[in-house]
Amino acid sequence: MNLTDNKMYDDHTRPHYDVTSGQLTIFAAWGIAFAVWLFRKQEFSFSIGLLTKNEIPNLNKKVQNSFEENKVSENSRMTSVENVADGTKSHQVEIDSDHNHDNGQSKRETKQRAPPTLHPTSPTFDQFLKYLIMFGIVMMYFFLCDYKKVFPLMERKYDKDTFLFLIFLLFLVACGFTIKPTTDKILNREQTEEWKGWMQVMFVWYHVFAAISWYNWIRVYIAAYVWLTGFGNFSFFWVRIDYSLWRVLKMLFRLNFPVICICAVVNNEYMLYYICAMHTYWFLSVYLFMAILKSWNTERTKMAVKFAVYVIINFVIFEIPVVTMNIFRPLWFILQFHDGKFEPMHEWAFRAGLDHWACLAGMLCAYNYPHFEALIKYMESTGDHSRRSQIIRILLKLLLVTSAILALVVWYVTFMVKEKYDYNKTHPYSSIIPILAFIVLRNSFPILRQYYVHMFGTVLYVKLMKRGSVMTDLEDGGIMRAHAQRLVLQTTRAARVSCYNGTDLKRVGVDCF
Repeated sequence: MNLTDNKMYDDHTRPHYDVTSGQLTIFAAWGIAFAVWLFRKQEFSFSIGLLTKNEIPNLNKKVQNSFEENKVSENSRMTSVENVADGTKSHQVEIDSDHNHDNGQSKRETKQRAPPTLHPTSPTFDQFLKYLIMFGIVMMYFFLCDYKKVFPLMERKYDKDTFLFLIFLLFLVACGFTIKPTTDKILNREQTEEWKGWMQVMFVWYHVFAAISWYNWIRVYIAAYVWLTGFGNFSFFWVRIDYSLWRVLKMLFRLNFPVICICAVVNNEYMLYYICAMHTYWFLSVYLFMAILKSWNTERTKMAVKFAVYVIINFVIFEIPVVTMNIFRPLWFILQFHDGKFEPMHEWAFRAGLDHWACLAGMLCAYNYPHFEALIKYMESTGDHSRRSQIIRILLKLLLVTSAILALVVWYVTFMVKEKYDYNKTHPYSSIIPILAFIVLRNSFPILRQYYVHMFGTVLYVKLMKRGSVMTDLEDGGIMRAHAQRLVLQTTRAARVSCYNGTDLKRVGVDCF
């Protein structure tokens, strides 16, 4: 196979007039679901028409009771999902025993916080059909926008002042009108959703406005996503101790089902949505790390050995170019990307290589989370009122915050100001600095932990994939005129409708899939 073969290359700048087998399959399934849903609706209406007047009041009571039961069930299901997400932020509680000795050597007892009991419920068949129809409508929209090009493309022109003004306006509205309280916990669920939300906004706007000067920042945001993958999945496996095949398949399905459908609908290659491939790979790496020799996970010395082995393997795979380009080649049918410029495996090697230490950093932070949490609690404790203790706590807090700010400044003047290609060379090793500094500053005071920006926590839930399929044409540098003209309106409106849309889109994934 010729590595630079362009026969599969499609820049998606012109309308397509053919229909692929994947598109036929997906839309046939959607049509069947819609037909079944219509039939069941008609059947229900016909049954009501046959009822007598005396039976109608009883039916109304049954419908009302059924509606209330479904509402309670749905709320319970979403609460369960939120508890699972919170569980990924939970961590082990380590207790140092000063009185537990064996042969003169002190031992550390490790206990794990018991996970909350979950009772998830499955959606009804009618709910399943409803979500399937919603999903099909979204796929049809992607098909019309990206594949059929029903909206004309316009050239993207970057205006730095306009871009910065819109960012300022967006954050002003979000922080001024959508602040909500949350639990006083470091990296709580709402805080991480907020973090991912505003990074998604910046990622989308970077492409929409062709903000090339923002490139280095976008690299940091993607590294933060990979860091969160390592942090969240390590925490989940540490607390839940669930290494079942079902858990793995469920995660792979959740990570890849939407993008696989999009690839089929718009006839794109999987690696165009490289963030999904990266999440999948790093999730599997965390799973293997935790599942292999899982009995070692409760002993710090043995865990140090596992981390050392992980570092060595990661180094060999991504720090030696010939290994990077060839070790994943058996998966070429998944990871290949034809852009007419490089060999098919170049895209994966480049994308994965940029952030190959971020996941490990997230895992290490998750493992040492209790120590950071204990430090924060000590600095904010009010039990010891002695002047000396108060001064020590204040100085520690001042040192922590000052160190984070200083690290950010040094990182910015040393790395961030570099030109794109020079920055990429240092990014795998420097991106952890702004990530950790942000976490420290975001959680350094109780008032910062106790509130979050609700708009960023719910808005643009599926935007990372949508931006590639609907709004921008990455190869040609074009943007759909209809979307460009309504960009600001849609973003500000999202603050008003995010609760409904965000919840509904999440339920499509949670309940139906």
